Amino acid sequence: MALTKAIAAVDEWAEVSAGALREGATTDISAMYEAQLHIDVSLAEATAETVGATIIVQVSSNTTSDTDWSPLTSFGGPTGTAISKALGGTEAAGQTVLTVDNPVTANLNHHGKLLFIEHTTPASSEIVYSVADSGDAGDTITIQDGLTTEQTAAASTIWSIDGTASAVAQYVVALPMSTNRVRVIYDNILATGADIFSRCRISKVTAV
Repeated sequence: MALTKAIAAVDEWAEVSAGALREGATTDISAMYEAQLHIDVSLAEATAETVGATIIVQVSSNTTSDTDWSPLTSFGGPTGTAISKALGGTEAAGQTVLTVDNPVTANLNHHGKLLFIEHTTPASSEIVYSVADSGDAGDTITIQDGLTTEQTAAASTIWSIDGTASAVAQYVVALPMSTNRVRVIYDNILATGADIFSRCRISKVTAV
């Protein structure tokens, strides 16, 4: 018998300012045999961040109300000094070679790590994996998989950190079948200055 699997957005990409908190949407998991959260967070401010956000996954034994939330797990968000660079032109969905003026000078020549592309329409933001560059003479970087959506010089900003560190952190959290609801708290209250972007998706098994 085939399993019935699905994935759904829980929290779309949204900015969380330094000093602020974002409460994610509550998801009913009472009818799921198995479920996992996929949480993505990126620095999105060109300032030194030494504390970082705290990402808290809460579960509830209750099917209603806010009186029975308990912490399942928590993670520290990314830290470091993020750097930004605008794209050098319009790149269509599916493109893997992106125009970036002087990628070496812009410190985008460190590969084997995730980059965050912030779009002025947050839902069009995305995470990419950097694998190569053409040097300042070539003005391009190469990413592992094609863009999910069109990115442009006017609307899209690449965020990274100079060196091997990444501005992006990703977490996968398995949820206990015995709980009824789940939500994510993106706590950026104690940040030393950096805004973040965050999102969450859920993968689930609803029939066996």
